[in-house]
Amino acid sequence: MNYYLKLFLLATGVGLVNLLIYFFFLRFQIIHNSSYVPQELLVIALILLAIPIQFLVLLLMGWVFNKEALAFNITAICFMITCAITLWATSREERARYSNERVYQQTEKYDYQQGIATPEGYPIQLLSESRFVMSVKGDRNPVTLLETQKVYSNQWGNGETTFKSSDEGPIVIPDSLKLYWYSFLENKYYSLNTKLNKSKISEYFKQGLKHDVSGKLDQIIQSNYNELIAGIAPGGDVVLWISSFNDTREIEVFKAKELSIDQLKDYDIVTDEIRQQVLHDTCLCEDNVQFRKIVHNNRPIPFGTWTGKYRKKNNWRITISDFGQTKAKLMFRLFNGERYQFFNEEITQQQYQPLAIPDYINFTFFKDGKKHNAYLEFDEDEVFRLFESIIKDDVGKQVELLLNISSDLKQSSINLRSNTAEVSFENMRTVQIYTK
Repeated sequence: MNYYLKLFLLATGVGLVNLLIYFFFLRFQIIHNSSYVPQELLVIALILLAIPIQFLVLLLMGWVFNKEALAFNITAICFMITCAITLWATSREERARYSNERVYQQTEKYDYQQGIATPEGYPIQLLSESRFVMSVKGDRNPVTLLETQKVYSNQWGNGETTFKSSDEGPIVIPDSLKLYWYSFLENKYYSLNTKLNKSKISEYFKQGLKHDVSGKLDQIIQSNYNELIAGIAPGGDVVLWISSFNDTREIEVFKAKELSIDQLKDYDIVTDEIRQQVLHDTCLCEDNVQFRKIVHNNRPIPFGTWTGKYRKKNNWRITISDFGQTKAKLMFRLFNGERYQFFNEEITQQQYQPLAIPDYINFTFFKDGKKHNAYLEFDEDEVFRLFESIIKDDVGKQVELLLNISSDLKQSSINLRSNTAEVSFENMRTVQIYTK
């Protein structure tokens, strides 16, 4: 065979071996896509471009050592060793990225957003480095979806989430939660760094929830939870919920620590000017949901209410009278931020279960071919007082919340009943029955 052809084939063989070495480092995967050309293709191109250079070096070795076969073999081996050392030294990032990607692909993950909730009228500013911490991240997996340096003031249990593009892919379940914030009404800073109950979060993600796709209650499908919400209340109280489509469940409750101002970074310190701007932002919404209700008539902050009083549970269920309704959906919100919903026959099949005190009931139903809605919002003082009067010291007592609606939809009543007593609600904040 021609001498030059042999040397070129040897140089080509060295190049192919170098490619195999590179693929070994990547575990035979191209996993990093930067713009339109994967970074790995650039490395492959360099290895292939090195073949002519290797051919010229082999020619030089043949001239110096009088075409000794041993010289060619040693030179080829040196090429491969040099390539292996270079690739090992320069591919550390790629190997780590691939290793992370393999773990990510094998790890349980879901498509969800992350958000913050506060009680109405108790705004906070989320500070830097606040995030859901994930030990496993994919190549394009977002680190956090929480928007820092932002003022949050919405409704307990109803989180304000940051948009996440579907192109970013699913996210693994977070391992821990780090929150740093400033409470405007308290004029205090807080920090929380805690592990999360991943197994409980996973259980809810796997379980999913039911969802009415058509709005006509005739296409009820199994859907997925798509939000993790951290609720921040005065006194450093924090609650974690999982939520989606009028269905919110409590996961865990935490207690944050107070921070002194000298523990903060300069850009995290909230100025008095900003504090006054926030505290004087009073928007009274006509629909009675006051997302920025700052003025509270100088009453003291009810510390512990959101993780104490509002989370106390009783053994109850909702029973709705038969007034000729057909398809129906029952949704109710509890003071602890949870929301439950039942569809059609599930409504009459409800079991007694430990639940917090109800805040409002939203009952959607069809009657005579028309869609109607009944919205009933409780007075906080009355609903807690009546539950306490029925339950007394028997925390396991079974209690029914009875909703009666007349067949002409013009009259309604709501009672609380146990096996020993029955009381009526007289001071409902809102009672509306209307055609949708």
